[in-house]
Amino acid sequence: MPRPVVLRPRFGIVLTCLVWAICVFCVLSLAFGPGVIDALRYLPAFALAAFACWAVFWAPAVSLDLSGVSLRNIVRTRRITWPAITAVETKYTLTIHAGRARYTAWAAPAPSRFAVSRAAKADLRHLPRSTYGPEGTVALGDIPSSDSGLAALHVRRQWEALREAGYLESGLVEGAGVVTTWHRGTLIALAALALATLVGALA
Repeated sequence: MPRPVVLRPRFGIVLTCLVWAICVFCVLSLAFGPGVIDALRYLPAFALAAFACWAVFWAPAVSLDLSGVSLRNIVRTRRITWPAITAVETKYTLTIHAGRARYTAWAAPAPSRFAVSRAAKADLRHLPRSTYGPEGTVALGDIPSSDSGLAALHVRRQWEALREAGYLESGLVEGAGVVTTWHRGTLIALAALALATLVGALA
């Protein structure tokens, strides 16, 4: 049975930590330099930058569990049940097909040319069967060392295992649709911080 997996963009986590460190440094520099008043005026701006970076580069994720795949993007999450999945591709980013609809994952972009040039043939062996094209080829986005390839590997491996075991047709894995959840808290926080930043700039 599928085991829970959560995948996040590795570069995004590093970038977020770097931005947080810069924001903290700037706030402390203002507090111990020009004064506490200036630090308080510009604190919302730095908080906005830190929170926006988290929302864009850290929070997005691809999650897998027994009931399906969740694609957490910046403003909403798509919950796709295993029986609803019809195909998986990685042309520009991890994309899951559910019937005629296609759902992309912000957290699993395709690799850069540099990453592709470093890939070895050994990396393309023993992948799930649905990874290979008609002539046994593998798309560039399916390289397991990339964010899109690693996410696709986990999705295809668990999806194929459930299908071959007969769980998708037997009803043991329920659901056959997609549920969308909007990140209202994130949107409200971004709007509040943007307003506070404007107030601080005009004060």
